[in-house]
Amino acid sequence: MIFSESRFRWFSFWITFLLIIVCNGMLLGALWASGLDLEFVLTNSELYDPASGHCVGVAWMKVSGVDSPIQVCSEWLDTTDPTGQVHTLRPHEPLAMGPDGNLYYQNARNADLQLLALLAFTIAVIFSGMCLKRFLMTWYQLQLQAGKQQL
Repeated sequence: MIFSESRFRWFSFWITFLLIIVCNGMLLGALWASGLDLEFVLTNSELYDPASGHCVGVAWMKVSGVDSPIQVCSEWLDTTDPTGQVHTLRPHEPLAMGPDGNLYYQNARNADLQLLALLAFTIAVIFSGMCLKRFLMTWYQLQLQAGKQQL
């Protein structure tokens, strides 16, 4: 009896260890395959707000939804920021004009949907790993009990 319990604990340890390695590999592979830029998603996407800032630099930029380049505040001081640092637009990120006339980053919505899909995939991998572990543990326990009954 003690021998089979120690074998069961050993099996449990190795199954848990292997599933952690495999599931983490799947999640990192999915993150790499998605091409998601975590720096873009997790940082604050600042745009100039005239109500709480003062524009200090203007640039002509091509904006989606507008035919010709328009002047956009590219550098500004935010009066609510106690550090006093100059805020800038993200380099090489396309801007778009919404139906309300406000500017936003064109790729922000796609990045949010990719992050949501990655989160759903993460939940599915964790749930599948837990179910697989439970199945394997039950299967091994039944194998040990069947072997014990044959003795």
